[in-house]
Amino acid sequence: MGPVEVVVARRTWRRLAPRCSRLLGRLLRATGQTGSGVTLLLAPDAGVRRLNRTFLKKDRTTDVLSFPAGGGLVPGPPHLGDLVVSVPQARRQARRAGWSLEDELSLLVTHGFLHLLGYDHERDSGEMRRLEEDLLARTAHVSLKRRRLPWGEAQAAPAEDVPRGRNR
Repeated sequence: MGPVEVVVARRTWRRLAPRCSRLLGRLLRATGQTGSGVTLLLAPDAGVRRLNRTFLKKDRTTDVLSFPAGGGLVPGPPHLGDLVVSVPQARRQARRAGWSLEDELSLLVTHGFLHLLGYDHERDSGEMRRLEEDLLARTAHVSLKRRRLPWGEAQAAPAEDVPRGRNR
C-alpha cells in the first residue's frame, strides 16, 4: 500500500489520526488503489476557509476539501492527492446529525477520498452516493441510517454554523 499520512493542526486532535489513517488504508484496498498514497490534514475552520478561498474562490469554511494530485511528476508510488477536513465543522455537523465526531469524520474522509478518485456527486446520477454508502459501511462500519439528518441534502443550518463550500 502507498503512504498514508495524517497531519493534525492541533495537538488535541491527535487522537483522531489513527482512525483516519486506518480508514484511508481500508479505502485504498477496497478501491484497488493499494499502490497509491494520500494525505489528510485535520484543520481548523480558518485554515479550511483560507484554502477554499484560495483554490475554489469561496470565502467560507467547508467540511471537506479534495485536491487530486493530477499526475505522476514525482518518482515513486502514485499519490492520489490531499484531503483537508475542518474538525470544528465536522463536530458541528456531528452534533446536528446526532452521531459521533468519529462517524462524521469517517463520512467526510470517505466523501473526499471519492472526489480524489474523480467521482462527482453534482454531475453523476447517484453513483458516488451509492458507492460512498457502501464503502462507509464496509471500511468504517458506519451506516448512514444512524445519521439523524439526511446526508448530502440542503439543510437549514443553525445560526452558529458556518456555510459550507462547494466541494462537499
